[in-house]
This record gives sequence, C-alpha cells and structure tokens, in this order.
Amino acid sequence: MTQSSNNGQQTPSSLTHSELLRHLHAVSPYLPGFIYQLCRTPDGQFQYTYTSSRLEQLFGVTQQQVAEDANLLLKMIHPDDYQRVINESIECAETGSAWHSEFRMLVKGGETIWIEAYDTPIRETDGTIIWTGYGNDITQRKNYETALNKSENKFRAFVENANDIIYSLSLDGILTYASPNWTEILGHPLNEVIGRHFEHFVHPDDVPACHSFLQQVRHSRQKHSGIEYRIRHLHGHWCWHRSNAAPLFDKNDIVDSYTGIARDITEHKLLMQRMSHMAHHDTLTGLPNRASFTEHLNQAIVLSQREEQVVAVLFLDLDNFKPVNDQHGHAIGDLLLQQVANRIRQCLRGADVVGRIGGDEFVVLLQNVHHLANAQQTAEKICECLSIPYEVDGKILHIGVSIGIALYPLHGSNAMQLVRYADEAMYEAKKMPDRVQVYASPPLGVGSTKQEEPNQDDLSAKSADDQG
Repeated sequence: MTQSSNNGQQTPSSLTHSELLRHLHAVSPYLPGFIYQLCRTPDGQFQYTYTSSRLEQLFGVTQQQVAEDANLLLKMIHPDDYQRVINESIECAETGSAWHSEFRMLVKGGETIWIEAYDTPIRETDGTIIWTGYGNDITQRKNYETALNKSENKFRAFVENANDIIYSLSLDGILTYASPNWTEILGHPLNEVIGRHFEHFVHPDDVPACHSFLQQVRHSRQKHSGIEYRIRHLHGHWCWHRSNAAPLFDKNDIVDSYTGIARDITEHKLLMQRMSHMAHHDTLTGLPNRASFTEHLNQAIVLSQREEQVVAVLFLDLDNFKPVNDQHGHAIGDLLLQQVANRIRQCLRGADVVGRIGGDEFVVLLQNVHHLANAQQTAEKICECLSIPYEVDGKILHIGVSIGIALYPLHGSNAMQLVRYADEAMYEAKKMPDRVQVYASPPLGVGSTKQEEPNQDDLSAKSADDQG
C-alpha cells in the first residue's frame, strides 16, 4: 500500500526506482559534489547502480565506465586509505549506522585529491548491502589545514632557537635588564623599561598567566617555555610575544631572579587568524562555508536539546541569477553575490548564522525559534529584501530567491537531515507564488504542500520527546 502526501503527490516510498533516479539526475548538476549508490552483493562483488554527472569532472571516468566496473573508481582510493574506507563502510553496514569519512583518491593524471563522503547503508534480506551517499572534493580545505599545521610546526622549531629580546626580572617582577632589541621591536627607550614592573607593559588580561608562569619556573627550578601574552607597543597597539624563562640562583642556590628570551609572534598570530578564516569561510562573501555552517548548526542542535528550543534551517537558492551571470559576466555576478550576502545578514538577528554553500546557494540558521511562523516571517523578509533591484557597476539587476524551511526537532534529528530537507522544500518553493515552502515532515512525505503551522506546544512537545 502506498502512502501519499496531503496534496496527492507520491512519497519517496511510492516512487519507482527510475523515478528516484530521474529526481537525482535533475538535482545533481546543482550540487558541488556527487551522489552515488553502491551495492555489494552477497558474494562480495561491488557495483555502482547510480552516480551523478559530477563524477566525471572530478575523477575523469564516465558514469557508464563506473557502472560497468565499480573497481575502476574504488581502486582510485589511495592505497594508504583503501582498507580503512572499505572496513569502515562494511562496519557501518553491519551496525546500520550512517558513515562519514575523509580519504584521498588518485585521479587520472596522478593528482591526489581529498574526498569527504557521507552515506547510509541498507542491508537487504538476501545480504546485499546498498550504500546511498554524497561525496565532495575538500582538497582546498585540506590544503589550508596542512598549511596551518606546517606553519605551526615550523614556528615552534624557530622559537626554540630565537634570540629576539633577552630580559631579566627580579623575583617581584621588576625588569632589571632588556636587550637593545626591545626598543627596535616595541619602541620604548631602555631607560623607560629598566626598573619598571612587567605589568606596566603586559596586557591586563594576560598578567595572571604571566605571574603563574614565573611561579612555575621558580618552584620547579627549571626553564619553562611557551607562555604567550600581549605586550604594549610605544604607539599604543598590542603585540603578541612568546617567551621562555629560566631561574637564576644566588650563592646559596636559592632562586633570586629570572632570565628569558621573548619573540614577537604578532605576524604569526595574524597569519593563523587569516588562514583559519580562509579554511572556514567563503572567500567571495566572507560567510561561513559548508563545514563552518555545519559546526554552527551542530552546536545549535546541542543547545536546543539542553534548553528545549527549536532550530530552523532555511535553504536559499537565487532565482534568475544564472541568466544575469551569463549576460553580464562572472565579475558582475560576484559583486551581486556580495550584495546578496550583505542583504541576508541585515535580515537576521545577531545569534543567527548565514552561510554560502554553493554558487548561488545560501543557508540560514535561526536559533530559538518560538513558532514556525517566526521562521516563515524571516524567510518572507529575506524574499522581499532580495527582490529589491540591485545596482552593480552602474547596472540595475533583478533577481529573486526561493526558500525551503526545515525545523529541528520537528523535521530532522541532525544537521545533514535538516539541510537536506530544507533543500528539498526549496525546490518545492520554486513552484509556489510566495517562493517559501516548509518541509512536510514524515509520514506526509517530501514534496507536500506547506503544512499547517504547529503551535508552540507542538514544538515544545516534540523537543521534549527527543530528549527522551
């Protein structure tokens, strides 16, 4: 017996295999990654029953080639990662749990790329295992992470041999010596440094840590390193320093002072901040990228579980952006996307988050939503704001937006589900006059019309049920 939604449309359980493939084929060109379905027969043979078109662009093999020989793709997994990936996939199939992994693949031409993949296994009664999932190229993010690690390791090695500022302190923290580098690096004349307490130069928030560090040196009677603190430049701004310190002893072998070496690490700190920002943000708009948005969403879900709150995810897809981009060029399109990002920000509260996850796709996280109507009102506000004409490089441009909405815990229990369901609702929204659609939660099915708004008691009850 098939189920149907309240507008008569088919639910996923009633769709034929060919219809599901047709839907996947229609959606896949708009995704940054690729969709796949992999089967493992009881005799251990693998077969890809579906792969999306993005596969050929990433790996240089056609969908037909992969369908005829699954090993063609599986053997591209890096030898050092292959067994782990296979074992993890089979283990998840045994337990029925979702699979998530990051691994390397050797594509045609010898290039190594990083793939992040998610899938859900299903075990059939005859022992066949079917994995349906999504993969994406995360090579750029991995390169940023590698650069961060290399920079950190290089910096540590450099600091151990640094000889920038040499200083001496009395036990009560008075500077008794500072090398001439102090003036070169921090600007203060030495006659204004010697005889002053270090607290005069160190940021007030860092003073307690510096005192604790010196006490460790004194009581251990050994050299310590690794203290980082801000120190005031003559011109008033703060510089980051990293220092070591060693105890000095009097003739009775009692610690009577300290000596150490400090290095200016301000540029390193700024570089780390920039690289961290690049690894977590879209370079064009400055918005959180998919990975960063997912982190925000996971945190919001944890908070909502603890405080019994409701979280909303809005999936935005710009209407008429592609024709504008094709007609006026990518440079104009990029400027337009920056204006779109700014307008979305202006429609949100301080605690809300907007991210860019694709060419003209954005996602919004609304925290502590009291009513479904609140999320709908925000979506309608965004629709209205983005429909106002744009002036870009002397040109007046017109675009719109379609928005899908999904709620936690009403529609999904994790970040991946919420984004997917909001995405599905967005495609339905494109058929609606107001361009806003709420995901119809099971068992009504994906593709239903806007469902009746639950009241606050409904949302709270659902949240309490999820708490168990």
